[in-house]
Amino acid sequence: MKKTIMVVLLSFLLIGCSGTKQSIEEEKWEESATLVREIVVTDDGQKGDFVFRIGDNGMLGFGEYGPFIAGQTQKYMWHFWGEEKILTKPFKVIGVSKETDEKITVLELPANNSLSPNTGADHHLPSTMKLPSSGLWRLEVYFDDKLFGNVIVDVAEKE
Repeated sequence: MKKTIMVVLLSFLLIGCSGTKQSIEEEKWEESATLVREIVVTDDGQKGDFVFRIGDNGMLGFGEYGPFIAGQTQKYMWHFWGEEKILTKPFKVIGVSKETDEKITVLELPANNSLSPNTGADHHLPSTMKLPSSGLWRLEVYFDDKLFGNVIVDVAEKE
């Protein structure tokens, strides 16, 4: 009798855990949060928005100098918070398309010897990135081949 009860309880536990994993996977495909600040963008006072995209763990994000548009290269300034021994390792961003499950290396940089603090972040890296197709893309950030966090972006169709 005790074995039967134990088997039933373990079955419920396994079923419950598998449902939780599926919910977590579905949540990962929501576009990441942004902070938007209006700034002066021209000498004659015209204003525009500065967008900062926030990563899933609160320890990374990047400033956007323009939106992601399929097939077009754009500048982005990555910002990181954390320990020097991690943030100075080789850096890589892998893009994963929700629609096609395609995986591409979006950005790869060698290790560097020191941190480069900027606007409150422990480290920052200027970059250019390009994603080949529209839709949701998860940008998985790695330091020394260890996942550091991710950011999900919505890539617009090229006009």
